[in-house]
Amino acid sequence: MPSLYIIIPAYNESINISHVIEEWYPVIERHNANDLSRLVVIDDGSKDDTLSILEDLSRTRKLLQPITKSNGGHGSAVLTGYRYAIEHGADYIFQTDSDGQVLGIAQ
Repeated sequence: MPSLYIIIPAYNESINISHVIEEWYPVIERHNANDLSRLVVIDDGSKDDTLSILEDLSRTRKLLQPITKSNGGHGSAVLTGYRYAIEHGADYIFQTDSDGQVLGIAQ
């Protein structure tokens, strides 16, 4: 099974990020290739608790990979995620947003 990396850029999403992870984590679990797929959330220098929430969630979700960087905007966060996925051998990359407007539950 090919590996899938789901990329989610995030900035000040402490209100939404737990829900977004709960929506998308089952997707990455279903499409996990020998533990090579990842749900990658790029915290773009958030000033709220987004990063600490992601770090807490990643303790019990081995396929969740939080990354932090200084604030550079949406495009910069997306590129960071794509570069990470490519460097780690992703076969497929999918991107979504961190505001919870795109449902992650795929049947």
